Amino acid sequence: MEEFMQQQENDSTKQETFINIRKLAALDIVFHGARLILAEFIVAVVLCGFFGALSLIAFFRNPAHPLFEVSLGFVLSWIAINYVPLLLYTISIVKRKSAELEVAFELEHKDFYARKYTLQSLLLVLPLVVPALAIFQEVQKRSRK
Repeated sequence: MEEFMQQQENDSTKQETFINIRKLAALDIVFHGARLILAEFIVAVVLCGFFGALSLIAFFRNPAHPLFEVSLGFVLSWIAINYVPLLLYTISIVKRKSAELEVAFELEHKDFYARKYTLQSLLLVLPLVVPALAIFQEVQKRSRK
C-alpha cells in the first residue's frame, strides 16, 4: 500500500509542474468554506470587472490621465479574468459537494502540497495565467481520457 501511495505521489508531482487550478479552488473550499470562497470569487469577478471596464471606458472617453486609467483598467480586468476559471470550478465543486474528495491526496501530503501551492499561487497575479493554465489543464485532462 505504501508503495502505491509513493508511486501515486511521484506520478502526481511529475504530471503537475504547475498548480492545478481546479484543485486550488477545491483546497480553498476545504480550508475556508464554500460560502466565503464563492463570495470572494464572485466579488472579484464582478467588482474588478466592473471597475476595470469603467476605468477603460473613462480613458477612451477622455484620456486626461492615460497611464493611470489604462493601467488601472487593465490590472482590474485581468484580475477579474483570472478569477473566472476559479469561480466556475468553485461552482462546479460546490454543486457536486466534492471538494474533500478532489483534494484527498493533497491533504494526505499536506507539507509538500502546501509549499507547492503557496509558492506557485504567486502566479495568480500575472495577467491571464489562471485562464491559460485552466484551459491547458482541461485540454490535457480530456486528451488523456
